[in-house]
Amino acid sequence: MQVEVLAAFDSLCRAHRLTYYLAYGTLLGAVRHGGYIPWDDDIDVMMPRADYDRLHKVFRSVVTASLILGSPKTQRDWPFPYAKISNDRTELLEPLEEPLALGVNLDVFPLDTLPASRLVATVQTRALRLLRWAVELRYIAAAGGAGWHHPLAITIGKPLLHRVPVWVLVGTFTRLAQLGSASSGSRQGVRVGSFDWSTPAGDLGSPVELGFESLRVLGPAEPAHVLTAMYGEYQQLPPEPEQQSHHAFTAVWRTTN
Repeated sequence: MQVEVLAAFDSLCRAHRLTYYLAYGTLLGAVRHGGYIPWDDDIDVMMPRADYDRLHKVFRSVVTASLILGSPKTQRDWPFPYAKISNDRTELLEPLEEPLALGVNLDVFPLDTLPASRLVATVQTRALRLLRWAVELRYIAAAGGAGWHHPLAITIGKPLLHRVPVWVLVGTFTRLAQLGSASSGSRQGVRVGSFDWSTPAGDLGSPVELGFESLRVLGPAEPAHVLTAMYGEYQQLPPEPEQQSHHAFTAVWRTTN
């Protein structure tokens, strides 16, 4: 079903001339395995911020059979600083603090430009790290976050963060990530993902076709350079004990009356 969502997303982007690229483990899987990483179970894409914004306008103006776009732009209490496109015939059960109506989906991350000033970029990176931690701690269920958040953060920080409206927290994170959008910076990356990375804008460039399972979809112009920026030695397989999914969700078909 995820592959079907990706196929529909690809068709929509090509029809409306929206630029996108495979991202993270999906890009790595396409390059290294020709599809899913054997122990992975999600799909990620990324789009230049201007195309990411246009995607929302396209969804409002065209019929997208069974697909729903969720993001901070469509839902005030959306807990993530990026979008998800989901199939509304399915239901996804995730360990979130507050349940979110989602189907089987793909993540859509905006690409932002780093500030040209090294000092500004350094300050921005540190502030983004703090906000990323706060946003994740805010939305993840306490049991689900115990593996990577300090117990004191869950016990003390989580209740404090619940005093901050989610739209304020996510909105601040998003605005800070776009700090370099008006600058002449030459690097781009996903600033609102689970970790911060960037690469020369030319490495993203004009999308090239890559194989992913049965599909021909789009990746960066220099996928090896982008994967190195994300993961370092990306061709090396992790130790066997680490070859497991880091996601905890269950997908089911929605029941209809």
